[in-house]
Amino acid sequence: NPHFLFNTLNTIGAITRRNPERARELLLHLSRFFRNNLKRQSGLATLQEEQEHCQSYLEIELARFGDRLTVVNEIPEHLSQLRLPSFTLQPLIENAIKHGISTLLGEGQLRLLAQEHEGCVTISIEDNAGCWQPGANGDGLGMSIVDKRLKSAFGPQYGISIHCEPEHWTRVSFTLPKEVT
Repeated sequence: NPHFLFNTLNTIGAITRRNPERARELLLHLSRFFRNNLKRQSGLATLQEEQEHCQSYLEIELARFGDRLTVVNEIPEHLSQLRLPSFTLQPLIENAIKHGISTLLGEGQLRLLAQEHEGCVTISIEDNAGCWQPGANGDGLGMSIVDKRLKSAFGPQYGISIHCEPEHWTRVSFTLPKEVT
């Protein structure tokens, strides 16, 4: 995404003079993020691998937004080996920040959470902006691709669902089987 790269370079440029070490860390996160994008296969990954990939992206966004962004990860570690299609979490996290949190004047919060059910787990990405509207500008290319990958990997009953309490929160969720054969 050229906008992400442009914003990241501007953020790093602004930090360079006042905190060169932090700017160096962000350049390493940017490098790691792009390296992972190029190296990763399009098959299944573990939830841990997906979260590690997202961490570099989130470090950059945390630097960009400063105190205006908080990330709360409520996904239990015992789910780390859960399998899901590669590149599932990052586009959903990016959408929550780009179309939700970035619109707020105050503090934005991004929550990652998991709910276990019999034989499956629902993963949710939630922002505190509540900006999503059905059909407004489509549902985004990133979400559409993620939805198709989930359905292709696990079946038509799996995929993305979106719920919104306007001006309070938007939650994008998907369910995964606990065991993938």
